[in-house]
Amino acid sequence: MGPGTIYLYAESKEALFDLAVRRSFEDPTVWNLRLPHPNPGRGVVADHVWSCLQNAAHFPRLWLAADSPSPGATRIGSEVEAIVAELYQWLDRYKQGVKLIERSAGDWPDVAQVFYRRFWRGGIRRVADYLARRMREGAIPAREDPMVAARFVVEALTWMAVHRPWSDDGPALTDQAVAATIQPMVASAILGTDGAQ
Repeated sequence: MGPGTIYLYAESKEALFDLAVRRSFEDPTVWNLRLPHPNPGRGVVADHVWSCLQNAAHFPRLWLAADSPSPGATRIGSEVEAIVAELYQWLDRYKQGVKLIERSAGDWPDVAQVFYRRFWRGGIRRVADYLARRMREGAIPAREDPMVAARFVVEALTWMAVHRPWSDDGPALTDQAVAATIQPMVASAILGTDGAQ
């Protein structure tokens, strides 16, 4: 199609970015917008991203575990594995949106600020709080800094779910093999079955 055809769908580059980022986070309202999509005002795209993130950010296993006492030695492994799987599946599902925001951060600093300062940091803090609680309870091995441990967990999963598909040799690894390998490895690191004391 010709370059001008895009203007039948979006009035400007800003409008196109707004549509792309909202679609990548599965905002259901994009299907009912009038076309061409108008140029969003200042701050509107960041508001849309925040709304999308609030709608998409469902981590019931993490939330429940963070507010519940330890399930005990026989079930802590299942709890950790479920939380790691939940985080990985979210990252895999929304990888295009995460990558789009990351790649566009320089052009859209207000969007990057909403994503990284409000959403991403908050998510890592939630994981750190969960890890700290389980460490205090003795359910998982104590680490020097739960925030560093949480950052490791989230970034390891993020690289494999979000960044790997765009790396030079990443596509050679199948999604199924990556998920089946990375999730138990990260869970083992949390549980201390990786040899850490």
